[in-house]
Amino acid sequence: MVSAALVASRSARAQQAIVSLPSADITPERKLFGMVESQFRPVGAKPYYNSTTFFCFGLDGYTELALSLYNFGAPYTQNVTVANGFKSVIPLFPRGSNAWEPKITFGMMALFSLSQRGVGIWAYSHVSIRVPHHGPRLTVGLSHSDQQLTDVRATAAMLAIEQPIRIGSAHLELVAEWFSGRHDLGNFIYGVAWRPNTELIFVLGHKIPTSGKEFGINKMGAVFEVGITL
Repeated sequence: MVSAALVASRSARAQQAIVSLPSADITPERKLFGMVESQFRPVGAKPYYNSTTFFCFGLDGYTELALSLYNFGAPYTQNVTVANGFKSVIPLFPRGSNAWEPKITFGMMALFSLSQRGVGIWAYSHVSIRVPHHGPRLTVGLSHSDQQLTDVRATAAMLAIEQPIRIGSAHLELVAEWFSGRHDLGNFIYGVAWRPNTELIFVLGHKIPTSGKEFGINKMGAVFEVGITL
């Protein structure tokens, strides 16, 4: 893997990734969250489709277990991978006692290639704060991934911003995230997240790879996600 309208019930409306970047939210205790992310370029010189499917189970409000399928798409990516692991969040102050909501997030996934590329890991950590009085959540951190996830071994900086807004009765959030480097996660993605109720979330965004002119043109595309909490 996330509004002023959601402050009172944010834990029940958690999103486990901002878009692709892991968020500072955790699946509620004994709840199951599932999401399908689709990245696609339907027209142009090199149309493509790529997807990630992941499931998270909340343990105690601070840690979740995760199982994911990465890089399933067309044309065949030659890098389909199953991953399993965890994500934990440590609030630096008791809940509700600090308006900035500072948190440390860290996680690790074991990567098992279904394309005969062996076994690897993905480890990441970031710190985040929420600007008081309905401001955005700001996130900065580091990620290290082996070739089973990102096609090459990559250490990357991570940056993200999540700005809650409310238009009428709609609960929306403007989101943007960035992984540095030239690899399969090396993108700038911006978009909007919509929560019609406490169980569902939809995300629509635009992906711009940030390294290499040809790489960026060929891989630019739309991002769509749908998630449900059970």
